[in-house]
This record gives sequence, C-alpha cells and structure tokens, in this order.
Amino acid sequence: MLDSIWSALRRIATSYVLFVVIGVVVGLTVAPLAYNAATASDGTVAIVPIDGGIDGNTASAYTDMMQQARQNPDIEAVVVVSNSGGGSASASETMYLQTKRTAQRMPVVASVDGAAASGAYYTIAPARVIYAKPASVVGSVGVLGTLPQDLEPNDIVGTTGPNKLSGGDNREFFSVLESLRRAFVGAVYESRGDRIQLTRAELSQAQIYSGSQGVENGLVDEIGDRQAAIERAADEANLESYEVRTLRPDGQTFRFVSRNNYLASDAPNKEMVDFEYFAGEPGTGPTFLMMPGSYVSSSWDLTTSGTVDTDATAEESVDASAGTLREATTGPPVRAARAGGRP
Repeated sequence: MLDSIWSALRRIATSYVLFVVIGVVVGLTVAPLAYNAATASDGTVAIVPIDGGIDGNTASAYTDMMQQARQNPDIEAVVVVSNSGGGSASASETMYLQTKRTAQRMPVVASVDGAAASGAYYTIAPARVIYAKPASVVGSVGVLGTLPQDLEPNDIVGTTGPNKLSGGDNREFFSVLESLRRAFVGAVYESRGDRIQLTRAELSQAQIYSGSQGVENGLVDEIGDRQAAIERAADEANLESYEVRTLRPDGQTFRFVSRNNYLASDAPNKEMVDFEYFAGEPGTGPTFLMMPGSYVSSSWDLTTSGTVDTDATAEESVDASAGTLREATTGPPVRAARAGGRP
C-alpha cells in the first residue's frame, strides 16, 4: 500500500518537473518573439543630405538617394538636411524635381543646418515642413549668370551664324535669366502656398534671411534641429516605432564655397573651393548659377550690377543692362548679371 502511494507521488513529482521544464522552454522560445513583436520598427525615416555646392555630381547622387527612398518599401518618410548655398541652376532644378517627386509618394521634411540658400532652397521648397535653426541661412531666391563673350569672327574660327561664337546676344541672355527667375519664384509659391508672407517682387530681391526671419516671412515653418525634423517626418508617416538611416553616396567629394556650411556639415571627404569652380574662368561661356552673390570670392571684383527688374514686364526685363564680374588680378572682364539683385 505504501509502495503504491510513494510510486504515485513520484509520478506526480516527475510530471510536475516535466511541466515546469516545458514551461521554461516555451517561455524562452516565445519571450524573444513577443519582445521582437513589441519592439519591431514600423518603418524607416531616411536622411538625405545636401552638402556643399550643387553641381552635376551632387544632383546625380541626390537623384540616386531619392530613388532609393521611393523604391525601398521600408522607407516611409524622408528628411532632407541642407548645408548648401546652391550652385548650378540646372543641377538645382534637377534636385527640386526629385524632391517634388518624392513628396508625392511620402512625407518629406527639410532641416536647415548651416544654410539652404538659392539652389539649395529651391531643392527643399517642396518639403511638407521646413525646420531651421535661428542662425541658419535661407532664401536668396534668384539667379546669377556670366554673360556670353563678345567675340567677332576672325581668320582662325569660322561660324555658321552671327551668334555662334558668343552663344547669343544680351537680350537673349537676359530672356533666359528672366525665365529661370520666374521658374524659381513660381516653384517656391507653388510649394509654400499662402504660407509665404512676401510678395513675388520681394521674394525676387534674392535677400538672405536668418532661420528666425524665415519663420516670420514664411520661407521656414518652425525653428528646430535635425531631430525635430526626424520626429515630425515619423509623425507625418504615422510611425510610432521607426529606424533612422542616412543615405549618402560612397567616395564623393563635397565641395564648399561657404566656410559656414563647411563647418556645419558632417559630410566626409569635404573641401573648400573658390567661387571660380562654379563661375568658371573668362572665356568658358555663359554660366547660370543659383548661388548668393555674397559667395563671390574676394579674388573677383563685382564692380556693377546688371539685374532683371522684377517689377517690370518681361519685355522690359530682358532689356536690362549688364554689369561686370571681372577678375581683380588678371584676365579680361567677364560680364555678369543677376536675376533678383544682390542679397
């Protein structure tokens, strides 16, 4: 009788231990799954930087990064971080179109570190929200261009047309300059809508503003840093738990004209360059730049200012006279003009 009782007790104890062991094993298996489920990311906020002057390489890299953002199913929002004063007009337009295209697919929020001036501001204009620091630089909505050279046919070079050597006359040049200005201003108004507190004529003056002034005049939405922009982008994408990933091209050299932007940027492989990198030397043909006039280096002397009169009609605008952007040391003068005036 006692043996039967002890045998039954041993079976019960063995079964209990077995259940405990099974419970521990199941717990160890299920707990990580439950933890992972609780901490799983809802998606990714991608950071796309704009560092240094904008040229063809910058636009190509920006295009690649924006395409990655649009094609990656894990990326739910983009934060564009700017430390740039613009550059090539054509390259800036390419980047603007990429931002606009991405903003049609997902929330895009911009964060201005050192600057988003001229072509860089053009790039971030389609962002749903723009953050800037009080000391950030924004604006300079305008175009600067070096005029075609006045060259005459000679015994060495033959031409098939009167403008083949120069690329066009002054009237034609200012017509192009005016069309670029109108496109830039129109894009800002289309993107910012009634948030802009500046008239088109005021915006076309190409003035540079601080981040705080940008909030007042509608070029910027809120004062905040990169983290504020990331959190806003995640909120716009309805992400409660998210990862942050920076997209940056490998091996690219980032060229800065502004020391302020150079110091603010955390980009690798960065270097300072002279304004001539973008403007070119005399004889290199007309160059259209979306950069602040204040970025013109000290080795160049801006003696006079030929500007497009933003209050005039289009026909009157292209009749504006050209100024002179000449090298202070040597070389023939390179005539230049700005659409929107000097900031």
